[in-house]
Amino acid sequence: MQKAKADRVDSLCRRHCAFALYALPDTGETHFCMAADGRTENHFNNSRAGFLLATFSGEKLFIPEECTVPPAADAWEALVPPPPPPATTREEYADRFRLYTGFIRSGKVSKIVLARTEDTPLPPTFSPYRAFEQVCDRHPHAFKALVHTPQYGTWLFCTPEQLITGSGNTWHTMALAGTRRPSARPWDAKNTREQALVADFMRNILTPLADELHESAPENLCAGNIEHLCTRFTLRMPPDRLIPVLEQLPPTPAVCGSPVATARRILLTYPDIERSCYAGYLGPHNSSGTRLYVSLRCMQIFPDRGRLYAGGGLMPDSCEQDEWQETADKMQTMRNTLSSAE
Repeated sequence: MQKAKADRVDSLCRRHCAFALYALPDTGETHFCMAADGRTENHFNNSRAGFLLATFSGEKLFIPEECTVPPAADAWEALVPPPPPPATTREEYADRFRLYTGFIRSGKVSKIVLARTEDTPLPPTFSPYRAFEQVCDRHPHAFKALVHTPQYGTWLFCTPEQLITGSGNTWHTMALAGTRRPSARPWDAKNTREQALVADFMRNILTPLADELHESAPENLCAGNIEHLCTRFTLRMPPDRLIPVLEQLPPTPAVCGSPVATARRILLTYPDIERSCYAGYLGPHNSSGTRLYVSLRCMQIFPDRGRLYAGGGLMPDSCEQDEWQETADKMQTMRNTLSSAE
């Protein structure tokens, strides 16, 4: 039974149809979402069940929840993805580091997120479904998803970061920033300032939208082989304010920079990578509530390679080698899935 499901899901990843296979944190349950005809819609419908996928640049795709079991794939023609552009070289990363820190020194931004990609070859027997199973087994506290659309191809996510989750009048989000390998030492000034920028931004956005807003003290949140600083927010608001939240909250300074509008304009004008689904958001919306997460710790799956994505926030005192190593540490979540996903 499990092999048949794996074969169907893997085959759907090569077709002109859209689906999402996902697991919520701390539940151990997986869910499948697909429209009966494999379609996507280009707007989010707050009154219908489905799965939302939003890119960093703001495009949104909605997969209506009409099928909850993977169908046979032979109803959809094969998708032939174009070859991807080359992954980020060390020299290109250094060039963008110099450019972006120049904007920081000039005072245009106080933080900007520099991202990069890295390719790793996939064996002929690689299974996206098995890779999804691996991240589910290894990261029970994260949100996991295998998502395929004709527009963006196949992506595997294992993200620790809430964008907005909840139902009724009770909602939750978090300011997550700062990165290091787990340690008992106090956080350094660079990471503390970076996390405070994100918390301040989210507080300013949420206060006018919430009837009540409660905030935790910063805490350490472990995500695989690294940890972050996390401030949790709980808000009371009616469900019809979800759309305004999604219009104003993403992208936060955690994945973009500060001020957000200026940092985003720089990233779109002088791009580091084609971010596509990386640093957007995704998740289900149904009768159980809305569960949306920032699209981090991800891999785009091509026929012969997996493309890993990671970024780090540049501040005035950032060191290029340290930032490069931070992205390598973040990519390790997906690297660890490849050897056992055949």
